[in-house]
Amino acid sequence: MTQFESPQMGPSPADRVKGPAIALLVTAIIGIVLALLGLLLNALGVTVGAAEGGDQGLANMASGGVGVAQSIVGIIVGVVILMGALKMKDLQSYGFAMTAAILAMIPCVSPCCLLGLPFGIWAIVILSNAEVKAAFQSKGV
Repeated sequence: MTQFESPQMGPSPADRVKGPAIALLVTAIIGIVLALLGLLLNALGVTVGAAEGGDQGLANMASGGVGVAQSIVGIIVGVVILMGALKMKDLQSYGFAMTAAILAMIPCVSPCCLLGLPFGIWAIVILSNAEVKAAFQSKGV
């Protein structure tokens, strides 16, 4: 290496956010699909109690109006995570990207909490990097 060559740089901020952004996209899409399925099943009256063949009381709590509301919240949260992941991938709107990562980690709110927790943590770690923050700011947060 001569004095005019620069040391090899690591991956660019755009490359760093690509992995967690795609992971959050997958999480959001799976969650939206599952929430839509839940909404459809609740709208059709298919419940846990009906599947078990009787009046189960507490088992029916996740059906009807509560199940519909829960599915609608899941769809909304999934769409927010999806949009935030797209913004993260394009290095736009740092706050929205961080919000999507945090929402993905919340159990029972996240569209797919088993995937949302590790992917949300990964996204926050990457978004907390100083070079990544600077890349968002240079794009015009």
